[in-house]
Amino acid sequence: MAWPDIAKGISILGVVTLHVGLAVPEGMDTTLAKINTLLDPLRMPLFFLVSGFFATKIFTFTFSQLFARRLWFFLVPYLVWVPVELWLKYREYAMVFGTDPLPWSGYAAHVLQGKNMAWFLYALVLFNVILWLTRRMPRWGVALVALSPLLLLPVHYDWHMAGKAVLYLPVFLAGAYLRPTITRFAEMALTPWRLLFAAGTYAAGLGLMVAWNRFAAGSGDSFELPWPLLFADTIGTSEVRLPVMSVVQLLMLPTAIALTVIIAKIPYLAQGLQNLGRNTLIIYLSHPIAFTIGYHYLQAQLEIVIARDADVWWHTTQFWMLYLFALSVIGALVFQAISRTPVLGWTLTPPKLPEPGRRAPKTVASAAPRQSVDAPVDSPRHT
Repeated sequence: MAWPDIAKGISILGVVTLHVGLAVPEGMDTTLAKINTLLDPLRMPLFFLVSGFFATKIFTFTFSQLFARRLWFFLVPYLVWVPVELWLKYREYAMVFGTDPLPWSGYAAHVLQGKNMAWFLYALVLFNVILWLTRRMPRWGVALVALSPLLLLPVHYDWHMAGKAVLYLPVFLAGAYLRPTITRFAEMALTPWRLLFAAGTYAAGLGLMVAWNRFAAGSGDSFELPWPLLFADTIGTSEVRLPVMSVVQLLMLPTAIALTVIIAKIPYLAQGLQNLGRNTLIIYLSHPIAFTIGYHYLQAQLEIVIARDADVWWHTTQFWMLYLFALSVIGALVFQAISRTPVLGWTLTPPKLPEPGRRAPKTVASAAPRQSVDAPVDSPRHT
């Protein structure tokens, strides 16, 4: 199956493009950023759908096996690289705004609450544990669990992962529990009835998104609904938006799968996206660090005025966006080299843990050269 890696490749390409547009002045006004906005309902849902799709082996795991074969591979890079990224980012804040260094309690809060650029690893730990806990539930019970983050809507500002769970836990669980259905759909995705179904659900999702955006723009902060549960008496536009977008994402996913199946038939483009998809962990972790060191530190010192209509080419938004894309490539290559360096490589692909009743595996100093560094994240090859 080529489409899962292509889906991950589209996802990470969209993430990097979004972060490039946000980093560079007027970057979000460029044509590229506007095109990328069309991927907003699909970018992270595709990632979590594929992650759930490849998580079904944990149905047969004990908890110790779940930790050793899966969670361990998320936790090590998360716990190593998040503090590094935070330290570098807060040095930037000190340079630009004169802020104090982040205290140890601040590091702990960011790590424990998932408030950082590697929040997706935090989410994967949480979602895999939830998937494992639901493995013997009836389907209606799983559906209730998928919807349970809605109970936390009033606190999504205070707890970063509450909103992420509303948006992505249903997609992740669907990827796991509906894997046979998704596989059959992907195999027949280009038949007329499947294409018609995908187009219909996409149109429904697009219509819902447009209607919601118009409603939210018109009502603003004045919109409130009574909330009969815990944490608040009412909820507003920002809270209601989360379940609306969750439904939009689910409706658009059949089209996303069909699109990846089509791309799989296009030489070079398919291989390029598959290569990106097999290295999502490296790209996710490296590009924010590369942007901070290679761009934000530079801007803090030089204070270059950047605009789309600048007279000098090296002051233009387009030049600096290209520069950031180049930085993301350099960052990925550096992290690829780290992954192949003895001992340091363990920070990205840690050695396997011994399991009860099994002989401890031989320790390897670095990641295997043919092995995708982020394979434990979304692939069954290491579970």
